[in-house]
Amino acid sequence: MEKYILDFLIKIQHLVANNVKIQHLGLENVKSICGVDIAYKGDIGYAVAIKEENGNFEHNLVKGEVFFPYIPTFLFIREAPLMMAALEKFNCDLILVDGQGLAHPRKSGIATVIGVLLDKPTIGVAKSRLAGDFVAENGITYVVVGGEKVGVKSGKYIYSIGNKTDLNDVIELSKRGYPTVLKLADKLSKELKKKE
Repeated sequence: MEKYILDFLIKIQHLVANNVKIQHLGLENVKSICGVDIAYKGDIGYAVAIKEENGNFEHNLVKGEVFFPYIPTFLFIREAPLMMAALEKFNCDLILVDGQGLAHPRKSGIATVIGVLLDKPTIGVAKSRLAGDFVAENGITYVVVGGEKVGVKSGKYIYSIGNKTDLNDVIELSKRGYPTVLKLADKLSKELKKKE
C-alpha cells in the first residue's frame, strides 16, 4: 500500500479520535442493542447486523465487493462501509462491533469510527489485543493505551470504549459474557456466505 494513502487514513483516524465522546450510557437504559460482523468469500464481504429488542431478533445482510486489503490498524476502511450499510436498517441504543474501539494505537478502531460517524453509542469487542498494556487492578484486567484505561480484557475478549460510552459501560458489558448479538452476527454472516 502506498505510504501517502496510509498517511491520509491516519489523518482520518486522528480526526475521529479527536471527536470521540466518552460519556456514561448505563446499560440498564439500553432497550435495543445491535451487533455487527462481517465474513468474506474472496473479495466479497457479507456484513450482518443483528438487532435485539425485548427478546426479539432481526437481521439485515449487506454484501458487496471489498477493495481494500487487510492491514492491521486500518480495518475500518476495509469493513466499516459494509457494516454501516448493514446497520442502516436499524435504530439501536447501543451498537457492538466485532473489532476494537479505543484499544487501538491511534484510539480509532473500527467501533470508534462507526460510533463517531453515526453519532451513536458503540463498544468494540475484539478477539485479540491490538494495542496497549494489560493492567490488573481489583480483579479487573484493564487495557491501557497512552496511560488511559480504555477497556478491559474478559476471558479471551477485549472490550473497549467506542463512542458515547465509558469504562463502566464496558466493564458491565464484559460481565455479561460474549454478547448474543455478536454471536448471531458472526454465525449468520458465515452461513450466508456459504449459500452464495
